[in-house]
Amino acid sequence: MAGIKLIDKLKQEANHYLNLPYMINVVRDGKIIKERFLGGKGNWKDIDKEFKRLAKIEKVNLAKLTPQQIYNFQKKHKIGIDCSGLATQLLIFYGNLIGKKINLNPRKTSADMLTSLPLSQRIIDFDLIQTGDLIRQKNGHHILFIIEKKGKIIDYIDSSFDGRGVKYAQANLSDPLFDNQGIFRLNQLNN
Repeated sequence: MAGIKLIDKLKQEANHYLNLPYMINVVRDGKIIKERFLGGKGNWKDIDKEFKRLAKIEKVNLAKLTPQQIYNFQKKHKIGIDCSGLATQLLIFYGNLIGKKINLNPRKTSADMLTSLPLSQRIIDFDLIQTGDLIRQKNGHHILFIIEKKGKIIDYIDSSFDGRGVKYAQANLSDPLFDNQGIFRLNQLNN
């Protein structure tokens, strides 16, 4: 179980991603046909650097933009992150916090890959769910990153097109309407 200080550090890292637009490469027949900035897989520092670079080129005063204008500017320039990019970046960060090296290449991950063998194992017992576990949704096309579990309630973060980018949310694991197609733990996080 992650302690309060670890969860606070993880939240501080996750906060850097909040409100980024959902962004993903366009793929057809297994090939990327339109490469977008870092393919929706970059870390917040790279995303922020590109955002500021483009604002400077376009002579946009970032201090005068509202959060909605920032979001729109990033979306216009295809700057954002997808759910597996976000989960991978947070898994790597969390692994470093707890002293485990997470060997994942964000550019080569997908929601399905992160929640499948041989990378992960399914958590059957809800009592064993912990920070850093992943919830599989939409037949492996979407994942949620668990920040914290409090009884049957989980706090998570994800990036979704439907949710307008990166957001925190809560879910009750016993709610039959909650899309839970399995909870998975990256094997590299197991003791």
